[in-house]
Amino acid sequence: MTGGPGAVPGRVEITTRALTSCVRAVAAERLGAPAKRVRVELGDARGALALDITGPVAAGTDLVQAATTAAAEVRSRVSALTGRRVGSARIELTGIVREHDTRVR
Repeated sequence: MTGGPGAVPGRVEITTRALTSCVRAVAAERLGAPAKRVRVELGDARGALALDITGPVAAGTDLVQAATTAAAEVRSRVSALTGRRVGSARIELTGIVREHDTRVR
């Protein structure tokens, strides 16, 4: 018997909580924001996964282009990581993240 995906009986299930955490991490990375400031809701888009993402974007970028690019990259990366078909990714920008300036006291 040879090894491979079909060789082991059973299936792998990804919980909603794990899927939400995965999407949050990918979206935060693509937006350049801390994951704790990114919110994610999952839905159904005709059998595919629908992502509703809310969070800030890194400063110094074209906001519309950043959101458009991030949505496409999040769809692609989440699909690759989870093996699920992602139908849509909607991103609502809530602010701008700036790098922290260090203070000297």
